[in-house]
Amino acid sequence: MGRSKRDSGNWLTTYSDLVTLLMVFFILLYVLTPGIDQSTFDNFISYFQNSVGVIDQSSLMSQQSKEEYRVEVMERWEVVEDFLEKHGLSEQAEITPIPEGVKITLSDSLTFNSGSDRLLRTAEMVLEEVAGVLDEEVGETESQGHTDNVPISNERFRSNWHLGAARAVTTIQFVQESSGLEPTKFIATSYGEYRPVTTNETAAGRRQNRRVEIYVRYELLMNTVNLDSLIQELPDLSQFEETI
Repeated sequence: MGRSKRDSGNWLTTYSDLVTLLMVFFILLYVLTPGIDQSTFDNFISYFQNSVGVIDQSSLMSQQSKEEYRVEVMERWEVVEDFLEKHGLSEQAEITPIPEGVKITLSDSLTFNSGSDRLLRTAEMVLEEVAGVLDEEVGETESQGHTDNVPISNERFRSNWHLGAARAVTTIQFVQESSGLEPTKFIATSYGEYRPVTTNETAAGRRQNRRVEIYVRYELLMNTVNLDSLIQELPDLSQFEETI
């Protein structure tokens, strides 16, 4: 339970440096080989000129390393799950794993009164626990506002989209201020009534559709690639064998 002290991937910096040095070494070896045709050399070097450049360490994770890191991430969130269970809120807030981190689903009954974007005190307590788990390893945190399909139109909200947006902003602003992390890592979006998880034909269904979802995405799990796939994408040097 709690935060693991395991190294989160600093070794990747050394690894990426090694890969870069090896790449430079083989390019120099190729350049110093006598009898190379200029057009062949230009074709060879163009691959590296057109590539994205030095490999970002956040993309250099093997599948096993990613799975181990995901397990560690979920262990960190056990403190929030324990809080929810202790206060009898497990049915109103759920934490589930996603490829990039975790998703926290907060029910409408936990977060807001009907037609309001003002957080209830119980919701603030839960969000304070959520904010306490966030750290510098988080790449971005996004809140999504969802509503049912019952039309709303008043002086404050012209549509369910507006209501969902206001609730998403209120939620994410509270989390950001409670966490102390940079605001640039926080996003608020609204789907209104257009991404229901169940039918809107029943009161129970509409209640389930009214929710706020918080997506916590970790830097090391965002836009990662498998090292085996990376090796397979290296240029095919067989076409240059005749000139070496």
